[in-house]
Amino acid sequence: MQSKQQTDTDLHRVILFASDGRALLVSQEGGRFTLPTVPLPRRQRVAEHLTAFIHREWSQDVVSLFGFDAPSTTNFARYQVMESTVAQRPTISGFRWVSISSLEETAFEESDDHRAIEIAYAKCEEHAGDHGHAPFGQLGWFPRLAEWVRDQIRHEGLFLNGRFAQLNASPTFGLVRFETNGSAVWFKAVGEPNLREYPITMALAQYFPAFVPRVIATRQDWNAWLAVEIPGTHPGESSDGDTWPTIAATLAELQFSSHGYALHLISDGCFDVRVTTLLDLVTPFFESMAGLMEKQQKPSPAPLCLQELISIGNMLREALQTLEESDIPNALGHLDFNPGNVLVSASRCIFLDWAEACVGHPFFTFEYVLEHAQRIHGTDRSQDQSIASSYAKRWESLVGKRKIVAALQASPLCAAFAYAAHHPAWRTSQAIRGPEGAAYLRGLTRRMKREADILRARGAVAVS
Repeated sequence: MQSKQQTDTDLHRVILFASDGRALLVSQEGGRFTLPTVPLPRRQRVAEHLTAFIHREWSQDVVSLFGFDAPSTTNFARYQVMESTVAQRPTISGFRWVSISSLEETAFEESDDHRAIEIAYAKCEEHAGDHGHAPFGQLGWFPRLAEWVRDQIRHEGLFLNGRFAQLNASPTFGLVRFETNGSAVWFKAVGEPNLREYPITMALAQYFPAFVPRVIATRQDWNAWLAVEIPGTHPGESSDGDTWPTIAATLAELQFSSHGYALHLISDGCFDVRVTTLLDLVTPFFESMAGLMEKQQKPSPAPLCLQELISIGNMLREALQTLEESDIPNALGHLDFNPGNVLVSASRCIFLDWAEACVGHPFFTFEYVLEHAQRIHGTDRSQDQSIASSYAKRWESLVGKRKIVAALQASPLCAAFAYAAHHPAWRTSQAIRGPEGAAYLRGLTRRMKREADILRARGAVAVS
């Protein structure tokens, strides 16, 4: 039986370069070198936990550049390339700094480690010559970033105090929190496949500044921006009873403010999940799902038959038509709404991370809000009604309560489809080749069946 550490953590081998890029941190046992190994919790941000571990255990301020798998198929190690941010090479118990130019394969306990170091250094050099397309994969990137941040915050009367936290790392992505003499600031940069988040963030900061963090600087060549930290907490188990109704009401206010910007937001990069767009996708989506169901090998849960898929599609078309007839306008939405994308304080509610921004019926995003509230606090009819009432109130100035109730009944099925339909895998053979992607899409389709069954049990969904 595996131990808890084996099942809950992964071991990462650390290639830690000195700040000048000329030396490397190794441990030495039995006369040969080994790379430091760090246990990290699974399904967590590697850069955040790795840099925190090294700061805590080795008293070293470091940044992560990127990770890659072992060069040998017989070694399943994961390597993480990192760099010290301080000029000194402090003594670390059990480790030593060695010159990179002096390293030979025979000096290492495992030849894969030596090969991995060569790969890491070559990748850093490659990123350095990539004309700025991979700015965070090259040695020395962090001092340049810190200097840029220092220059940008000066006009805010802020100064860096030297403390920072890196949360995400890759050659093209970056997420770093910098502490200052006042409010902290957040630096974020995006690359493929999330390049759309940059223009969307810029647009939302311009159109709806009351609902998003204040952007104080941008770097278009990095697809990056710098924003002032907003006080608040993410909703969770300890949140009081007013938190989720407040989130729902604020979301409705943002969406209501956005309904005249639909075409602009789509042009800025938001996914198009308008009802008319989704109706065109119903037939090809369920044809693709029929193929995936036929290829399912596991007996449980049972694959949906063709007749069941046809029935879901028919009910979905009726539900979408109900939304179309509700006269509630298309608005800004979020296809990855979750508690981590919301900050709530006593004075305001702010929405973050718009890579999955969309334009469509606003009730889609409300369904994601409601589902996360139920996941955290359980299904509570009174709580659910309070959240729905807080959200629906803003739309009553446009349409009557009867249409709102009908739209709320139809939206769970439609929201599940909007989420699934924007997933690119179903449009290609990628979903069929990848078992995890295929299982994920089959699961979403079964979710749609449950929602369709609930809607059917309630009777007709169309608004007459």
